[in-house]
Amino acid sequence: MTRIVVTEPIHEDGIALLRAQHGEDVLTFPAGATDSELAAALPTANAILVRTRPLTAALLDTAPDLQVISKHGVGCDNIAVGSMTARGLPVAIAADANATSVAEHTLALMLGCIKNLVEQNSRTRTGDWTYRQRLQSAELSGKTVLVVGVGRIGKRVARLCEAFGMRVIGYDPDAGTIPYESAGSLESGLAVADIVTLHIPLSDNSRMMLTAPRLGQMKPGAILINCARGGIVDEPALLDALNTGRLSAYGTDVFETEPPSPDDPLLARSDVIATLHTAAMTAEGKRAMAIQAAENVLAGLSGTLDPAVLFNRKELGL
Repeated sequence: MTRIVVTEPIHEDGIALLRAQHGEDVLTFPAGATDSELAAALPTANAILVRTRPLTAALLDTAPDLQVISKHGVGCDNIAVGSMTARGLPVAIAADANATSVAEHTLALMLGCIKNLVEQNSRTRTGDWTYRQRLQSAELSGKTVLVVGVGRIGKRVARLCEAFGMRVIGYDPDAGTIPYESAGSLESGLAVADIVTLHIPLSDNSRMMLTAPRLGQMKPGAILINCARGGIVDEPALLDALNTGRLSAYGTDVFETEPPSPDDPLLARSDVIATLHTAAMTAEGKRAMAIQAAENVLAGLSGTLDPAVLFNRKELGL
């Protein structure tokens, strides 16, 4: 018996792929399953497919026969990756599955911010057509965008920005050659960018990357877009930057605490566009992530996992 644990609901095509090879040994959990219910299944688990449920080191310690964890997505901050690496075990990601969806969502947030769509929508609904004379709106064409994190998603965002006629500069502390104009340093990129967009994983190195000093280095009136992780941005400092006009708008799909409190001051602002951590959750994205995550489970169990999809590839020396 090879036991596969799917911690949360995923697209049925991913489940079908797993069941085609492992039948009833694929154990699925509903969205509201408790940690104790999940822990009861882990002692016999050989593979775990996970979306957003936290997989702590203590929880993974109850799975002695574990061979692979497959993430339904690319961000692994909900997984005790260090615990897996210490055991010599791979953590795989659905590397390319959601890149298009997230890149398109990023551009939607850029457009929403630079066109001031939240305020325009509100004024239109209240019949305030005099707002047309006070509207602060601009074009993406001709603007400079700093893409922080030039990986699979960042590259797609850069291509879309180029199609809009933008100047693209890139910064990535983990990349080798950047296929765009290099910012040289984060600070130099922040100083010249009209729009900064984040596409890096949350790690010890990226946590609170944008605090008050760095936000203060941004070009006055710049726009910040975050489709990465909330913990990369210091939200109280961000609020101050919006209040002082250092930033003209913030578009985000993520918060440091999710869901955010209903009285979070960022949610009350018309210069903030916020979505529900749904950038990847298009119909196409959900299906693609489920299928690739399932394929990674099967490859992990058979010993044929592509090193290119390993989140902890470097740590495993592959």
